[in-house]
Amino acid sequence: MFLEVMEELDSQVSSMLSHHSRVLFLRLDIRCYEFSSTNKIMSDFMRLLKRRLIARYGFTRVGYLWVREVSKAKKQHYHLVLLLDGNKVQHPKKIIEIAEDVGFDLYLPKIYTPKNCFLKLDRKEESQVAIAIYRGSYLAKTRTKTRFKHVKARSYGSSNIRPRNEVIQ
Repeated sequence: MFLEVMEELDSQVSSMLSHHSRVLFLRLDIRCYEFSSTNKIMSDFMRLLKRRLIARYGFTRVGYLWVREVSKAKKQHYHLVLLLDGNKVQHPKKIIEIAEDVGFDLYLPKIYTPKNCFLKLDRKEESQVAIAIYRGSYLAKTRTKTRFKHVKARSYGSSNIRPRNEVIQ
C-alpha cells in the first residue's frame, strides 16, 4: 500500500471537513484510449472539471485525489476521489454528468462510476469518515502502480486544501 496516498487522502478529507460541516465523497474512474508518459490528460481533466463545478455550484474549494495506474492493457487509467461541499450538493448525479461532459470534450472514454460511488460525510459522524477512508484506500493499492523507467509522470496528485484555522477561545 502506498502510505503517502493514504496520508494525502486523510489530509484532504480532514481539511475539507474543517471547512464544511458536510462533504460529498465521490469516486470515479477515468480511462484513456492510449498510453501517455505524462499526466497532461488528467491535469486538463481536473482543470476543466473544477472550472465547471465552480461555475455551476459556486464552490470555494474542490478537494480531490487521483492516482495513475497502468494495467495489463498497457495504457494508463486514473482513479479519482472528489471532495465537495455537501451543503451545496446533496447527490452526485449532476457532478457525474459534468465529469462525463468534460471527458467527452477531452475525447476520453465514458467516465466509469463504480458501485456505491459516493458517501455523504458529516464532520460529527466519525464512522462515515472511516468508511470513506476505507473506500478511498483502493487508490493506494500497489499492484498496478509499478514504476516504468520511460514514465516520468507522478503516480498521484491531489488538491492542496489546508485545514481551517480554528480560533481558540
